[in-house]
Amino acid sequence: MSRRALTVVLCVLGVLVLVPFCGSFTPREHIAMETVVLPAAPAVVYAAVRDIESQPSWRSDLQRVELLPDQGDNRVYREIGDDGVNTFEVAEDIADERISIVIADVGRAFSGRWIFQFAPAEGGGTRLTLTEVGDVPNPALRFVVGTLFGFEGATRRYLGDLESHLRKS
Repeated sequence: MSRRALTVVLCVLGVLVLVPFCGSFTPREHIAMETVVLPAAPAVVYAAVRDIESQPSWRSDLQRVELLPDQGDNRVYREIGDDGVNTFEVAEDIADERISIVIADVGRAFSGRWIFQFAPAEGGGTRLTLTEVGDVPNPALRFVVGTLFGFEGATRRYLGDLESHLRKS
């Protein structure tokens, strides 16, 4: 084996060992929280978040949504988008105050929930806090997502898309 090929092999092996090793020092669970003030009343913002079927028209990462049979009183749906295919369940829904959505897929490389909290903002509009509570068991995936993308990327993108949608409405 040539010296160059050996160097490449050693570098690849180093990355394959180093990434999971570094990820093992990253907490398995994470919390990413973002708060924005939106230019609409809490009831309007709540309705936009709750209207799962129309979200592909304003979310930049979502191609389509499929409604699935409810689980008891909980609404279940599948999103098809940039992050692949994910199934969600609305675990809590308190009108104009709070929505909690959990990943319903079992055996995924990650799990978690998103909590939307709606409150009137001073001077009008809505103060929306979106909290992602995630669990990423795989240390290599934890390292890559946490280091390269940041755990708050999805919450920021969602809130940015929602704000643009509300400004157009």
